[in-house]
Amino acid sequence: MIYTQGDSSGHLYFVEYGCIRTSFVTPEGRRLVTGFHFSGDAFGFDLGAERQVSAEALIPSATRRCKVSVQEWGTPAICDVLQRNLSRIQRHLTVLGTQNSIERVAAFLIDLADTQNQRNKINLPMSRGDIADYLGLTLETVSRALHRLQLLGLIDLINARLVRLCDRQALLALGD
Repeated sequence: MIYTQGDSSGHLYFVEYGCIRTSFVTPEGRRLVTGFHFSGDAFGFDLGAERQVSAEALIPSATRRCKVSVQEWGTPAICDVLQRNLSRIQRHLTVLGTQNSIERVAAFLIDLADTQNQRNKINLPMSRGDIADYLGLTLETVSRALHRLQLLGLIDLINARLVRLCDRQALLALGD
């Protein structure tokens, strides 16, 4: 665990390698995944005194922790990092608000392939449950959507952690 919801904040983290999951637990006890962060990504943008989310490595990972003062939040480098993250969040909210389960999973796979700079094969360092909690779906719905995409010939589930994209253009069309 890198940090836990409720810990004191004040540092920004950069992923050197691996995959970091950020998530929080609602007062009702439901876990919501807020993001998956890969090499080159930044996370930990809590401006308040406490962390709003927890951050945990899903696979062997390394992060760089940077103390960021209030004055530094306005620097061009930090603004660029914030803008990239804001754009990612806006895309994700659009997916959640406008797409059905199969479209959400297709968009997720394309986004993951782009993040990993992969054209055809992508690694899934996260569990199906993590994907469900990120996409606002149930575990069963994610599994059914993946199976449906495979039946349509758009993907091949090589194993639980490796997916081959068979028809990237069709996935893109579904995910848009």
